Amino acid sequence: MLFSASREGQWPILFSMIHIRRHTPLPAVLILYPMMVFMILVSEVFGLLNFYSFSRWLFMGLSTMGLIVHRYRNPDLPRPFKVNLFIPAVFSIVCFFIVGISLYSDPLNTGMGFALTLTGVPVYFLVVQKQRLPLCFIRAFRK
Repeated sequence: MLFSASREGQWPILFSMIHIRRHTPLPAVLILYPMMVFMILVSEVFGLLNFYSFSRWLFMGLSTMGLIVHRYRNPDLPRPFKVNLFIPAVFSIVCFFIVGISLYSDPLNTGMGFALTLTGVPVYFLVVQKQRLPLCFIRAFRK
């Protein structure tokens, strides 16, 4: 994620660098590895899975619903293939059902996952919407 965000200009350019011989995104891996080890040591694996599965299923359901809305709003756009809308509709319903079950079964981890997901909103506006930032922040971000 850090590598691709860096390539898109949404993260410092350091994380888009690739190791010369191994062809791996080494700076991104060196940042993510200690974070993952810390998360596993702090919590049990099942709590960690519950913590992150909420946002994963929520965004998968929202993305699928967005595709359905896009197909209705722009019916004349060329598409490489078409799928009956029943399949993505059922998938979205199942995704939101999983989100609801996780809210019901483990509200603490789900709430923390939702709070962590909401912290991405200001980061999005600070990093992706860079043109709204003062020039000194933009210069510091490029360095």
